[in-house]
Amino acid sequence: MAAYDLKTGKELWKMERDEYPGWCTPSIYEHSGRKYVAVNGYKHRGGYDFITGKEIWRMSGGGDIQIPTPILGDGLIYFNSAHGRSSPIMAVRTNASGDITLKEGETSNSGIAWYIPRGGSYMHTLLLYRNRLYNVNWNGMVNCLDPFTGKEIYNGKLGNTKSFVASPVASDGRIYIVDEEGILYIIQDGDKFNLLAEISLGDICMTAPAITDGMIYFRTQSQLIAAGRK
Repeated sequence: MAAYDLKTGKELWKMERDEYPGWCTPSIYEHSGRKYVAVNGYKHRGGYDFITGKEIWRMSGGGDIQIPTPILGDGLIYFNSAHGRSSPIMAVRTNASGDITLKEGETSNSGIAWYIPRGGSYMHTLLLYRNRLYNVNWNGMVNCLDPFTGKEIYNGKLGNTKSFVASPVASDGRIYIVDEEGILYIIQDGDKFNLLAEISLGDICMTAPAITDGMIYFRTQSQLIAAGRK
């Protein structure tokens, strides 16, 4: 992993990681006034000093092809992954340091608030919204979790499609999820599974919707669709 100067492209630091190839995007988090970089992983998930690249914490364990991006909230960094034999969801504390790899049978330690060994997603980044953590899986299963404890609030099933690959997004109390066949599912944010609508976009869709003020955008295989109040 490396950092570069935006204006010049000069390499600021580079750190070797003992890791398999993956596609996860790093995230920036803060603790005690300092910035750090969190990156997903299988052999080497970790946190690094934003300025120097120094490793702050590390752990192993997860799906062996890491794709979902870490997300942040309330002093926790949320990770998931699923490939091979393992598919965990976990919450790492922003004050974590050193090797925080869990011992066999453990579900928490000084650096990990909670850990669920099965149920993570191969492709989807988790969604943290209004004190609920949403996980979407490839088969349309939606799990809503308490972000502070990892306890399941509910699970529900979307559609009969073969595959979901786009991550969920949220706005105005609604969760938007698109399947590969281009069906948009809108569910109500809350403690019960409540499907509000199913809308066909009329085309293959493999990307997450993008939301801005008053508009939501969908990029399908051959179209760019903008939806709003007018």
